[in-house]
Amino acid sequence: MRENITELWFSWFYKNWERYTPGNLIERGLSPSQIAERFVNENHKEFLEIAKEFDEDNYQALNEFMKLSESELHILKYFLKLILLKKS
Repeated sequence: MRENITELWFSWFYKNWERYTPGNLIERGLSPSQIAERFVNENHKEFLEIAKEFDEDNYQALNEFMKLSESELHILKYFLKLILLKKS
């Protein structure tokens, strides 16, 4: 496993994601999937270049991170439901 390659991914992603201003796109009525699709389309070449640097261990590390992120999303959805229930 190449050390710091996952750091390269996160550094690149968050820098470009912040510049992309997804919050503004949500305010303009785009869905999360539309925002993601646009981001991927606009950064396709960079995705390909970074992907060339990853080996199987790096892939597994990012896959584990994705699973954790999905878990966090489910927890956030649960919490939002509780907030709505409190209001009713």
